Amino acid sequence: MSPNAAMTSSLRTAWRWLSSCLCWCSVALLVAAPIPAAAVENASSTSVGIKPYVPVPDEFASALVIRAATGKVLYEFKPDKPHVAASLTKLAQAVTMLDRSWNWNTVVTMKREDEVGGGRLRVNVGDKVTLGALWQASLGSSANNAATAMARVAGPGVSAFVKQMNAKAKALGATHTAFHDPSGMDARNQTTARDMALIAKAAFSQKLISQASQTGSYRFSLANGTQARTILNTNAPFLEDPDVWLAGGKTGYLPESGYNYAGVLRPMYANGAFDAKREIIIVALGAPSKAASFESVKRMAEWAWSHDEFFKDPPPPPITHTLVYGSVGTDVRRLQELLARDPEVYPEGLVTGRFLPLTHAAVKRFQEKHGIAKPGVLGYGVVGPATRAKIAELYSY
Repeated sequence: MSPNAAMTSSLRTAWRWLSSCLCWCSVALLVAAPIPAAAVENASSTSVGIKPYVPVPDEFASALVIRAATGKVLYEFKPDKPHVAASLTKLAQAVTMLDRSWNWNTVVTMKREDEVGGGRLRVNVGDKVTLGALWQASLGSSANNAATAMARVAGPGVSAFVKQMNAKAKALGATHTAFHDPSGMDARNQTTARDMALIAKAAFSQKLISQASQTGSYRFSLANGTQARTILNTNAPFLEDPDVWLAGGKTGYLPESGYNYAGVLRPMYANGAFDAKREIIIVALGAPSKAASFESVKRMAEWAWSHDEFFKDPPPPPITHTLVYGSVGTDVRRLQELLARDPEVYPEGLVTGRFLPLTHAAVKRFQEKHGIAKPGVLGYGVVGPATRAKIAELYSY
């Protein structure tokens, strides 16, 4: 690796670590914006001037791309078609578990009933593992015995916990989803791309879930302090991708499902910075291979990110009422937000919804700066028609 490449890699790694600590304010946007449960506008095919996404043959069985901040569907292909969930099931398990508080140092004894096949944490029946290690193994490495052991403890009993998962899915609006086991090994676990987007949205807004999906490798020891283990993350292709910031992701595979993926992604730049405004949720179900699954998700992400139109926010509604000292309400908040864009006018930048001395002084500075009013002139310090018109002109309603 060249020195420049090494430096870029180091910057990117450092930024990933720092950003994982800072991104939770922006990731809260995931909770605020609903995903339509019924058929919605597909921006890729209905908006003028937007080049539609064209999948390659047999790229996936169904797919959905959504702007995280608004819930707007950018692309969809059979989003309501039933599909085997496979290990995407583990996202529903995780979000259900976090309805309660847990001591992650709780020691769990592995049992034979936890061994349900497929990918597994390499421990033996009778080994003692902390709940925290099982959590990371389930979400990061998609270990089925880890997921089953957690459900057994949390239920109590696997069947009781699966009922909780189904209730949680319905509460999230995933009304076409049904689970029969917590790991995804049961091919009767059914979902749709739209339902899984709802579940992924809820899951990756939770810090503990997102962080588990971002942790490239995790080292732990059995509860007696011996036999250290290192587990690797199935999200490695995106965690190592210089063009992608993975806010959260989960893989899934069964022969009956093909390769599934659900993730929340942002574009990453050469300096290691990411663009939170372009955060998207992508679900792709039924890809023909693991590599094809990651390639498909990245292709859809890059297609979405290439369209600035997708990420333009609508202008705020105009201020329609005259505002005076003592006014309160949403128009005052909007006024404060706009005035705060100019530090010379409103250096304090407080948004309170109350027209008090700081806002009054800011309005006067705005009027003087733009030649609207000055001391001794009627309307000085009042947000009347002339002041509202100038605000509209400057801030492009």
